[in-house]
Amino acid sequence: PNMSLPIERAATEHPDCLAFDDGVQSISYAKLADELNKHQPAISSLPDQQHIAWCPQNDLDAFLTFWKIQQHNCIACPISHRFPLDTRKRIVERLGAIWLPDIVPAENKKPTRDHDTASPATIVLSSGSTGEPKAIVHSMDAHVASAQGSAANIPLLPGDRWLWSLPLIHVSGLSILIRCAAAGATVAGTSGEIKLSANLITSREITHLSTVNTQLRRLLQEKNFPAKHLKSILLGGSNVDEVLVNSVRQRGVAVHTTYGLTEMASQVTTSTSDGEPAKSGSVLPGREIKIATDGEILVRGAPLCLGYFIDGETQPVVDEQGWFHTGDIGSIDDTKQLTVVGRIDNMFTSGGENIYPENIERAITKTFGVQQVIVVPCPDESFGARPVAFVEGDLPDDWKTVLRETLQGPEIPLKILPWLHDIETGIKPNRRQMQKLVEQSREE
Repeated sequence: PNMSLPIERAATEHPDCLAFDDGVQSISYAKLADELNKHQPAISSLPDQQHIAWCPQNDLDAFLTFWKIQQHNCIACPISHRFPLDTRKRIVERLGAIWLPDIVPAENKKPTRDHDTASPATIVLSSGSTGEPKAIVHSMDAHVASAQGSAANIPLLPGDRWLWSLPLIHVSGLSILIRCAAAGATVAGTSGEIKLSANLITSREITHLSTVNTQLRRLLQEKNFPAKHLKSILLGGSNVDEVLVNSVRQRGVAVHTTYGLTEMASQVTTSTSDGEPAKSGSVLPGREIKIATDGEILVRGAPLCLGYFIDGETQPVVDEQGWFHTGDIGSIDDTKQLTVVGRIDNMFTSGGENIYPENIERAITKTFGVQQVIVVPCPDESFGARPVAFVEGDLPDDWKTVLRETLQGPEIPLKILPWLHDIETGIKPNRRQMQKLVEQSREE
């Protein structure tokens, strides 16, 4: 295992490159060690492998806190500031963590120069669609392996600037920190809530951007997008809009579609800059993927998590052969490109047919170019269930007829409902909440 942190290697190899820059404050890799010494002195007094929980924003404070926790061989447990107080307390307890603001400074222990980068470094809560989020434990080695595989497909060079546009509480936001440190690139942070815009990308000279459909669509509507520095966009999420991807590529920016999951520290497959938008690309170095007989996607490799943190210990998540069962259904074609069909736990049966909501969502997005769409089952006496779609955007009156060209009978939504803005949470829309509303309105 590597005994040093990626920021320490960057300090030796790229001392003059900026580690962090938010447009107001910036720090080079060479000066980062000094800054960390001054920052959050209370962390210095904790024993190794202590779990530390806090609610980070994407600012300098969160950046320094994260690396300080790593430097002292503790485990970073970022928690959403959107959670109510009692939920936070419950999570802190469940993770056996100390709440960062509660730490009482004691005698400092010197940061260990040797890091066991194979031991736990982070616990990230999954944005799981059902019930309690899973607490997923990763080592720094796994995060770095994830970053290296990413860089093999999306070059990231010293001095490049990746916009920290996704929250640290999600693996997609956390992986931006690791990718930049591993490459000597700059985390372009924010000093407040971020409003993603073409002007922001231009003024901050952003070269790399992680985004989801909705954000990208809004950017494309701006006249001055893309800016001249922008090289690559990593586009996550399930129902990628092909028209959107092609429009951005026509403006000269590489758009990479990807399939990833928290358990694999982010990307598993990613497309090349001219890959088919409907597919999620091929497997990155350091990972393996296979499709089980029932169509489930199985993954393994260096970025795989150490396990789930349950009842005070890390419990393994793999089968006898070391494969993690993702709960996603997909297929791999002759050119080794992955197509993700949907999640097993989102599937429902309508009149004896298996319905994958994601398939309907892709069709509606592609056909009508709407902002967002989520399809959920509505209980039905004769069919068992029928699909209902929540849509942000306008559909023509003959939408049913139009959709018959790409969807089969049982897949055509029973009705289209307006998008619910008040229940959006985090990166993924809350499918379960939408489903509950459909069931309640049927009972009333």
